[in-house]
Parts: sequence; C-alpha cells; structure tokens
Amino acid sequence: MVLHNQISFTLDHIDLFSAMTFFDNFKSFQLIAAHRGFRALYPENTLSAFRASIGHCHFIELDIQMSKDLVPVVFHDSTLERTSNAEIQRKKMGLQSLNINDWTMLQLKTLDIGTWFLNTDPFGTILRKETSLEQLRKVMPQTVMTLEEVLLHPALQKIPINIEIKDHRGKEQHKKITEAVLEVIQRTDSSTRILISSFNHDYLVIAKNCAPKISTAALQHRSHPKNLVEYLKTLGVAAYHPADDITDAPLIRRLRAAGLGINVYTVNSMKRQQELFAMGVTAVFTDFPKLPYTHTVSKY
Repeated sequence: MVLHNQISFTLDHIDLFSAMTFFDNFKSFQLIAAHRGFRALYPENTLSAFRASIGHCHFIELDIQMSKDLVPVVFHDSTLERTSNAEIQRKKMGLQSLNINDWTMLQLKTLDIGTWFLNTDPFGTILRKETSLEQLRKVMPQTVMTLEEVLLHPALQKIPINIEIKDHRGKEQHKKITEAVLEVIQRTDSSTRILISSFNHDYLVIAKNCAPKISTAALQHRSHPKNLVEYLKTLGVAAYHPADDITDAPLIRRLRAAGLGINVYTVNSMKRQQELFAMGVTAVFTDFPKLPYTHTVSKY
C-alpha cells in the first residue's frame, strides 16, 4: 500500500526491505545521505568530509575508482586534475597520464586532494563564513583513501555507507572492480551496513550473484529504462537512485507500490527535500547534509 501523503514510512510498509540488510539499519525512512561526505564544507570523498558528516546524516555516499594495481580507492572523477595536485606530482614521478586508473595506490597516496577546495571554494561556503580557511587548513593535506581504510576507520566503522562503483568500461579494471569491492566489504565484515550502487547495472548483477545479502541500487539519469519496475526486479535491486530532474510523484508511487526504495540525487534545497519526502521518497543525497528535528534513527 502506498501512503502518498505520509511523512514517514516504517519498514513494515515494504516487505521487500525486510530481507535487505542495508535498510535494516534504519527504523523508518526519510533518510539524509551525505553526498561524497559533507562536501559543501570539506573536500569531497576525503576523511575530513566523512567525519564532518557524522551526526548530520543517516548514511554516507562515496565513490570508488580502481588504481592501476587494482586497489579500490575513494575518488569521484576518472581523471585526477580537478581535485588534486596531480599535474605537479606526475612531473615529479615522470608520469604521463592523469587517469586515476593509470596510477598505483602508492602514487595516488602522494597526492594532496584537499587544498583545491581552499583555492576554489566550490560551494561558496568559505565566502559565506559557513566554514573557514583556518578550520580547513587544520585538516590539510587530505590524501586518497582506500575503501578498506574507510570501512575500518574508527570514526566510520558504524555508519551505513552507500558505495557507488564508477563505470570502468573500456579499462583493464572493468572485469575486476565489482569483485574487488565485494572482497573488501566481506573482509572488513561490513556487509550489513553497505549499499552498492552504480550507473553500470551489470556491476549490480555481478554483486547480487556473488553476494546476494548485500543490498544494491540502480543509478539513473536523463531517462528511465523501459518497463522500469520489471527491469529493476530483474536486477534484484532494493532501490532506484534517479536524478532529481527525472523524479516525479507518479514515479515515486509506482516504485513504492512495487516494494522498491527511491533515493534521489542531488537535492540541496531543503524545500525540495521535504517535497520529495512528502511524495514518498525514501532518501535524498545532498551536499549540505542536515538532519531534521524529528528524524529516523540508525540502529548504530
């Protein structure tokens, strides 16, 4: 049954989720996900951004690329120049490529992936004094983390995490990335607090076949696949992650009636967040995570 105007949805309303380990972490829905951590105040996909999001979100979203030596690393772009000093470092190391997949883990560890934030103030939060250069300089430099380091970090060991596996089609890592991520999840005993998502839905099928108890979600932008509900059921996903601009009330009702979660990205307007929650969305991804006064509670 779909309760369109209900503000909060408990787990009892969705039978499918009772078998999904990730959603068992929450007593009800209306979840706030920190998109690449608290990336409006700290450089994205860094320990500083993840730590800053604690207490401001229900779960953290992060991105996974794969290094040349096949280590899952936390980084969004397929190239290094936007959020690091790789242009300088590659000359020191005699490297030609700025593609992250062409750098080994040790080479990636030499990068400063935090200072760019101070120089560019991408969300205007330094200018508006929502954060400060002094505060940011205290946590610099920030370095590339492996997925394993994130999952084992004492400050992050309990919070649920959405791992987005970036598309590696056309690269050597393509056939290895999903199983490598699963191996880290299982080795760190993190399965029950992980949601795997990807725009490459083949990765989700592989994940479900290899580790059926780990929850998965299909990312989508621009347009929806044909026969959407049937398609998602064939993938075996627990949730659909559409872009905000392709999300509307009929879509939300259809997915919720089918027992699927719908988690929308990227929603920085609190007004829009509340509109989506009122329509039945289960989570929103935001660069400005903030928990409402009355919010769902993680078991952790």
